[in-house]
Amino acid sequence: MTPAPQGWRRLLAAPTLATAGNTLRRLAPAERAPLMFYALYTATLFLVCLAVTFPHELLVRHILERATPPGPITIEVSGVHLGWPLAYTLDEVRLLERGADPAVPLLTASAVRAAPSLLGLVRGQPYPLGVRARLYGGTLTALVDPRPTAFHVRVALASVDIGRYDPRRLFAEGRLRGRIDGAIELRGDARKPSTTSGQVALRGADLAIEGSKVQGITVPDLHFPEVRLAGAVKAGRLDLGELAVHGQEVNLSGQGSVLLQHPPLASLMNLDLTLVPADTAPDSLRPALNLIPGEAAAGGQRHVRLYGSVGQPHLGR
Repeated sequence: MTPAPQGWRRLLAAPTLATAGNTLRRLAPAERAPLMFYALYTATLFLVCLAVTFPHELLVRHILERATPPGPITIEVSGVHLGWPLAYTLDEVRLLERGADPAVPLLTASAVRAAPSLLGLVRGQPYPLGVRARLYGGTLTALVDPRPTAFHVRVALASVDIGRYDPRRLFAEGRLRGRIDGAIELRGDARKPSTTSGQVALRGADLAIEGSKVQGITVPDLHFPEVRLAGAVKAGRLDLGELAVHGQEVNLSGQGSVLLQHPPLASLMNLDLTLVPADTAPDSLRPALNLIPGEAAAGGQRHVRLYGSVGQPHLGR
């Protein structure tokens, strides 16, 4: 039997291994190997230091300023950190209305993680961006491509607690309760709202408005165990296929459309709503329903038209 050392010598003397060894010796002779390793270590250390000291927050703010079109809404970020792989983590992101009280933002998200598409980076673009965030006790997951000619947004909401939303955006006093789930997808050319297509589906559970006042008028407490809204977007128009609100005090159903505009608050609504007092509605609520502009119908029903822009809605008939 051939001794083991001789077997290893034959293996190391194989033509393939011998050729590879000669190539390595030519590229990095023994006397140069330490120098090459030191150069590699120095380059790695430089890249790490650059990543740590780079002004990532300024870069993110600059990108958001360029990506946000001029309008009534601004985006504020804080606590920007570089993650892995090639992702940014933001402690907080707030949507603010220009000129309004910054203490009452339109929307606040925390622990936001934005990761670019690796395939997109190969093509010279970071889009679409994968986004995940905490939103009022729930989660938001999104895929976002803000490029005008390739605009695409897909958003999923899970267990968003509206009780954590600042109700001062809606009324002077009051409390909100309940949770919202849903999904929204839109695609088209951001410069031409008429090209937008997609779908919307939102669900609410155990929603409530309590102790609220609107323009100094006390609004009766309202509780809605189930809320459903669904529709399809075609040629820039959202047609509501389902709008159903089942409440303890009042039920609401409706149909209609929303013509999408830019900015979104300028979108035009044209909805026909029907309010029906529930059997358990308090006596104080029925007169309040009669104060809503609209037409009375049998059984205490009230037909109401909601029209105007999203930012400035009107009730009437």
